[in-house]
Amino acid sequence: MLIVEILLILKSMKLEKPNIFAYIDYRKFLQDYYTIRKGNDSGFTHTYICHRLGQQNAKSYFNNIVAGRMDVTTTFIDRFIVLLELDGDESQYFRVLVNYNQATSAHEKEFFFDQLVRLNKTPHQLINKDAYSYYKEWYHSAVRALLDIIDFKDDFKVIAKRIFPQITLKQAKESFSLLKQLGMIAENESGFWKPTDKVISSGNLINDALIEQFQIKCLEHAKNVLAAGSDQAHRNITMTISLSDEAFERVTGKIQQFKSEIRSIVQKDETAASRVYHINLNIFPMSI
Repeated sequence: MLIVEILLILKSMKLEKPNIFAYIDYRKFLQDYYTIRKGNDSGFTHTYICHRLGQQNAKSYFNNIVAGRMDVTTTFIDRFIVLLELDGDESQYFRVLVNYNQATSAHEKEFFFDQLVRLNKTPHQLINKDAYSYYKEWYHSAVRALLDIIDFKDDFKVIAKRIFPQITLKQAKESFSLLKQLGMIAENESGFWKPTDKVISSGNLINDALIEQFQIKCLEHAKNVLAAGSDQAHRNITMTISLSDEAFERVTGKIQQFKSEIRSIVQKDETAASRVYHINLNIFPMSI
């Protein structure tokens, strides 16, 4: 009788594990899952994990995955799903999450990121839906800024033609509707639609992965402008430098300071704006 009672208790117990839908990095999920489960089950060791994954002779396999030294292949995705005891929705999300993190092109990352948003069961933990709609396309921010320099009521052809490169009439209408829905634009006393704020910030509630997708599109846009040899006013600065870790922190601090100074200039600009501009500032390693 005692054995039956124990089995019933064990059956009713639900494995404590992190909510996978709150993650945008599968390696972080694996690390957190291991930490939590190891705290409840001392037998859940790296050796045990590698054995369950069919890697008896490679006991560093799990560590290498978590550390980013190795990727998870399609075959091992299935094995991880069994090991982690993921249900149908969780396993589907895990598959896409692995593909997203291991994607090697901007197109792939965007494709899998969109799937993550659709599959997410607790989207508020992953991303703000309004922010997702706004940052999904590069031209939403351009349309918003354009409305600051033109007097617009309902002629969407003006918006479509003034954005560079040109967007379609349908895109102009959809962008306007989104900005209106999000409260980013409003009618002034003359009946023209204008931005409700001079500048906006992505803020602390916006997921880094979403901003990354937006930045990728902006960089692609900048590349196309350069490749087209546009006669539009633009300035480009390129530098390749060597820095210590301390100097790197100082440079990134200066970039943040510069960003704040630009916002201040925009806020205090009392002269009517004449054109929409986009600024990209990037610093990234070119050596390992």
